[in-house]
This record gives sequence, C-alpha cells and structure tokens, in this order.
Amino acid sequence: MLWVLSLFWQNMRDGISGHGWAAYIIGGVLTLALSIGLFMLTFHSARHGYDDIDRPEDGGEHDI
Repeated sequence: MLWVLSLFWQNMRDGISGHGWAAYIIGGVLTLALSIGLFMLTFHSARHGYDDIDRPEDGGEHDI
C-alpha cells in the first residue's frame, strides 16, 4: 500500500494545489487537536477517580 502511494506521489506532475495543502494542514491540525483532547480527558478522568471501580470496603462480614 505504501509502495503504491509513493509511486502515485512521485508520478504527480502538477503537485498539490493550494486547496490540497490547506486540506492537508487542516486535517493534521484537527487530528492533533482531537488526540490531545482525548488524552486530556483520559488524564482528567483518571486523576479525579472517575475510572475507579466501586467496590465495598475490604474486610466486611461477607468475605469468603
């Protein structure tokens, strides 16, 4: 797949237009923003205990 894409890239005669570069850059920035946002949400969730499993306290009467 990468080989085919590299051949396609090398055989392009006109290159990428201004609109193509703009779409390429905007896509990269939005992808980076999404990944940073999801990482921050994961960190915030773990930091505030939202990911903790609710369990009864250890040492109760019903222990086997």
